[in-house]
Amino acid sequence: MADTAATAANTDVTTEKLQARELPSAVNSPALLEEHRAVNGSVVRTRFPPEPNGYLHVGHAKSMNMNFELAFEKLGVPKENRETIFRYDDTNPEAESKEYIDSLREDVSWMGWKPVRVTYTSDYFDKLYELAVELIKRDKAYVCHQSKADIEASREIARAKIADANAPGDPCSPWRNRPIEESLREFDNMRKGKYDANAATLRLKMDMYSPNPNMWDQVAYRIKYMAHPHAGDKWCIYPTYDYTHCIIDSLEHIDYSICTLEFETRRESYYWVLEALDLYRPKVYEMSRLNISYTVLSKRKLLKLVLSGYMRGWDDPRMPTIKGLRRRGYSAKIMNAFCNEIGVTRNFNTVQYERLAAVARSVLHDSAPRVMGVLSPVLLQLTNWTDVTGLSTTETKVLSVPNFPFDASRGSHDVPFGASVYIDRSDIRLVDSDDFYGFAPNKTVALKYTGYRVHVDRIETAADGVTVETVVATLLREDDHPEWKAKTTVQWVAAASAVNVEVRMYSHLFLMEEPNDATWEQELNPNSEVVMASAKVDPSVWSTLYPADESAEDAQDKGKLRHVQFERIGFFVVDKDTDASSKSLVLNLTVNLKDSKPTDAAAAGSTAGAGAGDVNKSRKEEQARQLAEKKARMNIPAEEFFRRQTDLYSAWDPEGVPTHDAAGEKLSKSAYKKLKKDWEKQKQLFESSNKAGAEATA
Repeated sequence: MADTAATAANTDVTTEKLQARELPSAVNSPALLEEHRAVNGSVVRTRFPPEPNGYLHVGHAKSMNMNFELAFEKLGVPKENRETIFRYDDTNPEAESKEYIDSLREDVSWMGWKPVRVTYTSDYFDKLYELAVELIKRDKAYVCHQSKADIEASREIARAKIADANAPGDPCSPWRNRPIEESLREFDNMRKGKYDANAATLRLKMDMYSPNPNMWDQVAYRIKYMAHPHAGDKWCIYPTYDYTHCIIDSLEHIDYSICTLEFETRRESYYWVLEALDLYRPKVYEMSRLNISYTVLSKRKLLKLVLSGYMRGWDDPRMPTIKGLRRRGYSAKIMNAFCNEIGVTRNFNTVQYERLAAVARSVLHDSAPRVMGVLSPVLLQLTNWTDVTGLSTTETKVLSVPNFPFDASRGSHDVPFGASVYIDRSDIRLVDSDDFYGFAPNKTVALKYTGYRVHVDRIETAADGVTVETVVATLLREDDHPEWKAKTTVQWVAAASAVNVEVRMYSHLFLMEEPNDATWEQELNPNSEVVMASAKVDPSVWSTLYPADESAEDAQDKGKLRHVQFERIGFFVVDKDTDASSKSLVLNLTVNLKDSKPTDAAAAGSTAGAGAGDVNKSRKEEQARQLAEKKARMNIPAEEFFRRQTDLYSAWDPEGVPTHDAAGEKLSKSAYKKLKKDWEKQKQLFESSNKAGAEATA
């Protein structure tokens, strides 16, 4: 389009990079373009407009990255000409709070983004009311007294007329054509509080016969007798998102209004409002919503997880919220790098969680110092310690261990080595096998950084004969028994100086890659958090995490992410429950090393006597459970699939897709769409299963 906002503001901008569906109503007049040019000059402006009704999550991180940086990169906008407004889209006092407002501000700042200014939609309430009055005067809006049920009934008629223009009924409100003066008077009465809540709304006179439901006379104002967390108690009528967001974009002279694809059908209504008011029209661009495997980003579902007590809070390290990811150790650098890597697309897709983990590994590999730790400690006794080292069994040998094994120039730390050390339970087996290289009877293993091998003499167990208590071994010098080859090198921690630490191991929040919208609560992973209360780490961990030479500001910064890598296990971050003054250390697993299985180790340590075989069995059992569940679903026709879930739903459409929840409340349009997709998946699963069965018996 020749008059695109960005072209008007900056002739060097590559506008074709953010093109989407064009509409005649989106075209700006020469006068509007001139006004926009006078305001913006060479600046290209975007906005990040979250609603303060929840905590920001990784999907918002993608939106921030797009609005503060990536969009400008795609458009070729020089850095000095970039502006992003951080706007609170606060039109619904029922769902919004100061807690959310403060949280959003903190997250945007922590992510490293610096908006040119911070605005609130509620700051424009006077102007929005004034423009609503203008719409009434132009016969573009009217006060309506239809109830929610009446409006829904009208919409059903409108739907029917899309399929058949001769379908019976009139979709229009009986108040649609009331006199302008009457609507002006009634709208004023709404503002003055002369109506009960829900007794009147202001609706836009759009097109009830449009094939686009977003044009069916949207509600612009509704009555809510409650104070606003930012605007106070001045108002008892509040504007809707669909009415406000296009107007505020225009008033703030946004060049590119970027949103997710579910808003694509709202283009018509977005530009209808601006055309009706003869206001400047920003360019709208939609991108796909971020979906990540093994988690959910629905605010409703996340809120339920928090309120149910399943999570520690909004900052639980398993939560996909920015605060949760931050507590887990995902820095702003990691999240922004992840967003840059996945980019933006207009195609629906699910990004594998492993991609975020891979970015974390890449960043932390270069920044997290190494220490040695064991999650489920078992004592290793070296029977010939004195003979080999010349030291008594109470004396230790101090080793110099590199902070970063790949770069000796980055310093080292001292680690004591003694006659008794802790090794990890996951590295021990009572029964050996050819593919196992850890501690087993008559096996030889190397101890990292010591220059020694150890040969297992025996493994002592508890009375049950299964739970390993001690590994007794012989310490081998370089020339001792060269025929005893060590096929692996393990980490260890000297028993006499070991630091006790609580380690919280994390794995996927859900068992299923894409949680089913109907059964997502049953698909939660019961082992998504495993607490290792008695893990051990070498004593250098304190000076590594809290270096003596760090600045006073860093030392006092409780929000600073302090990472270490447990060699052979993964990267960990100090949790806020740590009390450094009392030497009480709590570490959260950020991400495991690519070739290690820390969650297996955690599971092994959580059950007395559990070993690698038990972990493999547990994994196989879970895989078997999922397979059995899938097989069971193969025999259920799609029409019956949701009808069997009477604990969740009370009404269904003719195809069997739920329309009302168990309490009889009508499901939202978005919820219905998701269930429809699940219904289609079930239909495909059932039909493919029956087809395969028919072919097998043919």
